[in-house]
Amino acid sequence: MVLNEEDFNRTIDLISSKSGILPRETHAAGIRHYIEKRMTDLSLEEYFPYLLSHTEEIENLINGSTINETYFFREEKQFEFLRDKVFPEHKNFNGNRINIWSAACSTGEEAYSLSLLAKACNMNARLTASDINTQVLNICKSGIYKKNSIRTVDGAKFHHLLEPFKNEEGSYTFSREIINSIELKKINLTESFLHPENLPLNQHVIFVRNVFIYFSREMREKILKVLAQNCLCEGGFLFVSMNEIAGIDTSIIPVELKKCMEGNIFYFKKTSGEKS
Repeated sequence: MVLNEEDFNRTIDLISSKSGILPRETHAAGIRHYIEKRMTDLSLEEYFPYLLSHTEEIENLINGSTINETYFFREEKQFEFLRDKVFPEHKNFNGNRINIWSAACSTGEEAYSLSLLAKACNMNARLTASDINTQVLNICKSGIYKKNSIRTVDGAKFHHLLEPFKNEEGSYTFSREIINSIELKKINLTESFLHPENLPLNQHVIFVRNVFIYFSREMREKILKVLAQNCLCEGGFLFVSMNEIAGIDTSIIPVELKKCMEGNIFYFKKTSGEKS
C-alpha cells in the first residue's frame, strides 16, 4: 500500500510532537518505507490508532527519523584541542578525574573516541553516552564496529589508539574494560528541560554534535539552557559540530555560556557573570 502525502505528513507531525525532532528530507524515504511495510500487517485505518497506543511503534519511527552516520575521532581537531588544552587545564585545577558526556552519541564512535583519548592522557574519565535512538545504543553497548567506522583522513591522527582492538579483517572489538567505562542512557534532549534531574550532572566536558540540525530555534535555545544551567560545571566546555556553530543564533546562547575561539576551534565555556 502506498502512503499518500496527507497521511505521511500526519505521521511526520506525530514524530515531531513526540520527539521534538524535525525530520529532514533525507529521512523521508526511510520513514515512508517503514510505514508502508507495517501496513502490510495493519490497514491505514488500524495503523494510526495502533501508533498512538503503542510507544514501541513510535520509538521505531523515531529510530528511523535520525541519520546515524559517524566515525571514530570525527572532527579530529576538537580531539586535539581536548588533548592539548582541555585535559591539561583540567588537571592543573582539578586533578585527573573528569566527567564527560557524549549527549547525542549515535552508534557510539564518539563515546569510544573520548574514552580512548582520556585513557591515553591519563585522565580518570567518568563517561556517559546518550541518545534517543535505542537501536544505536545497542550498537554502542556491543562495542563491535565495522571498518567503515573510520575515515582515511579525518581522525587519522588518533587511529593508533584503535590498533589494540583491531581485528584481522579490519573491524574493531573493544575490551570489556573499555565498554564498561561508558555508561549508556536513553535521553531525549527535547524533553531534557522537563526533567533536568535525570540528566548527567557536574559535567566538565559535553559533546552535543550533529544534533541541532534536527531542532527548531526554540528547541535549540531550551536545550542549550538546560545543558548550561543544570549539567555543565563552572569552567566546563561544551562542543557542537564545527559545521553547526555558525548556524546557532547568538541570541539563544544562554548567559552562562561564552562562545570562544582558539585557532579554528570554536567552543562554549561556562562562566559566571554577564554574557560578553
